[in-house]
Amino acid sequence: MELNKFLEFKYLSNIHSNPGKTKVSYLVASTNYERNEYTYELYETDGVKNKRIIKLGKKPTFIYESDNTILYPFSKTKDEKKLVKDYYSLYYRYNMQTKARELAYAFKLKFEIAEVLNDEFLLLKGNFTNDELEMFDLCERTENIKKIKANKNYEVIDELPFYYNGPGFVNNRYTYLYIYDIKNDTYKLIHDKYLNINNYKVNKITNEIVYITSRKTKVSEMINHVYSYNYKTNENVCLYEKDEYGIRTIYFLKDETVFYASDKKPIGINSNGSFYTIKNNELVLLSKFFYSVGNSIGSDVRLGISKTHINIHDKIYFTANVDDHSEIFSLDELGNIKQEYVITGSVDGLCTINEKIYGILLHKQKLQEIYEINHKVKQLSRFNSKALNDEYVAKPKEVITKYKDFEVKGFVLLPKDYDENKEYPAILDIHGGPKTAYGKVYYHEMQAWANKGYFVLFCNPRGSDGKGDEFSDIRGKYGTIDYEDIMNFTNKVLNKYKQIDRNELYVTGGSYGGFMTNWIVGHTNMFKRAVTQRSISNWISFFGTSDIGFYFAKDQVDGHPNLDTDKLWEQSPLKYAMNVKTPLLFIHSDEDYRCPMEQALQFYGILKEKGVETKLVWFKGENHDLSRSGKPQARLKRLEEITNWFKK
Repeated sequence: MELNKFLEFKYLSNIHSNPGKTKVSYLVASTNYERNEYTYELYETDGVKNKRIIKLGKKPTFIYESDNTILYPFSKTKDEKKLVKDYYSLYYRYNMQTKARELAYAFKLKFEIAEVLNDEFLLLKGNFTNDELEMFDLCERTENIKKIKANKNYEVIDELPFYYNGPGFVNNRYTYLYIYDIKNDTYKLIHDKYLNINNYKVNKITNEIVYITSRKTKVSEMINHVYSYNYKTNENVCLYEKDEYGIRTIYFLKDETVFYASDKKPIGINSNGSFYTIKNNELVLLSKFFYSVGNSIGSDVRLGISKTHINIHDKIYFTANVDDHSEIFSLDELGNIKQEYVITGSVDGLCTINEKIYGILLHKQKLQEIYEINHKVKQLSRFNSKALNDEYVAKPKEVITKYKDFEVKGFVLLPKDYDENKEYPAILDIHGGPKTAYGKVYYHEMQAWANKGYFVLFCNPRGSDGKGDEFSDIRGKYGTIDYEDIMNFTNKVLNKYKQIDRNELYVTGGSYGGFMTNWIVGHTNMFKRAVTQRSISNWISFFGTSDIGFYFAKDQVDGHPNLDTDKLWEQSPLKYAMNVKTPLLFIHSDEDYRCPMEQALQFYGILKEKGVETKLVWFKGENHDLSRSGKPQARLKRLEEITNWFKK
């Protein structure tokens, strides 16, 4: 298997049902290496046959208007393309029966259609600055556009955070919800303009839009309030406005609105949440839950997202990470939680038609496909069936390190054409997070290295997801108990597989895995070469430069850079840089605002001046997600640089 094999893969996302709940729709992305981009196609299935509906181009966005028509952003003519440049958003209507396409809407700002409420109203979502909002005034529109374009050469910053990884600079930029009156071509903001929308959900039975907000403050707050807007009566009601909880997800369960929320008291920002209802401006516990809701099984063969909860028969079905895999649970109105399905792999999206569950799965060692999830998991699509034909795909072999009160699970991939009488090099791959998890799913970079003759080692040390709050709590202990778990796992693998050449050990990781790689080379010389990706080296500077630094460092590293300088410096790999003898390659992106470039530059500068063999590969125009959703050419370049560094 070659490194560039991932260019042949199909990536599935955005799964949901049509309004009549009779068809499953989803997007399929393909890679165009020469044009350095991904393109998307819309598919539908009735549970038996998969049918391509339309090519959507580079924008992975569409919404059902009816069972037979969809709306999607598109501009066809020269005049339409100019409108898009002038901050209009155009949506086309596509009829799936007649295959006719026509311009449906030209909105006055860059809106996204969030929901088709009925024949009269649309719910629009927009992310705007104050200058952009002023463009509703057509008389001043030209001048406002000139003003915005003139300001593009600089950023005026007076907030924290002022940028986010992916979206870029967000200073004074907020998310708004509008009701669009189709007949009268009017826009109505449904909430106070001093609120920022974090999440929302539409209940078409009660005509309600329930939305989660945060206040517009100069330093972002980690708590949320909840409102409900009735688009029939125009009534706006505050349901919850106490400063106590971080509220993440909205569900509808019979006559109740249910929220997944956390007060962050157990272990800070990484605390798992519970399910609540709201009564008289109070969050009332409906059911506690041990695991984290959603999906965080790591892989590099995804592109795009999908919702991971649905409603069937007055129950909410939702996914959760359990140890190293996904499980589907149900929640009823009494707060009873029941394990429904155990998936060997990862659930990347859920939807329902005809009261059956369908999902996008990474099942076992297969790439993404559509499945029906019933008593058995039944594969319905074959988009990637040929991609791995005649290729060696290693099956992960468990290696468990047992302690008194817990165990650390890890995995080993055996090299292609494995011979017990030969010696092989080995790569230790460390996940990000730290609150994510590795599992028995296909991970391309690891499989490619196994094909090139390496053992590949990976594990879920303390700090990882899937085993409850206590296991994932490493606040103020970064580089201690997690380092101990990773090294104990590595040594156990070395003792079990004598075929691994101890003089040919390599280590790599990204984000938290990059932090840990930096930490490892400052504390041991057992690895011959190392690659640190989108890493953290200095928690003190991370505090003020990362989009999450101002709260993550205080919470997770358990200190403030001025008030607890020694504590943050003790947990910073940069403190131990003078110990490093291991040749170290840095992989970093200049638009990574999660672990900013300066984190790599500081460490690189020390090593270079010290005379340690080192190199930095600086990716332009990429961000923290380079390895997963970066542009195709950059993703391949990254893999080549890492592999060649080890090969050297």
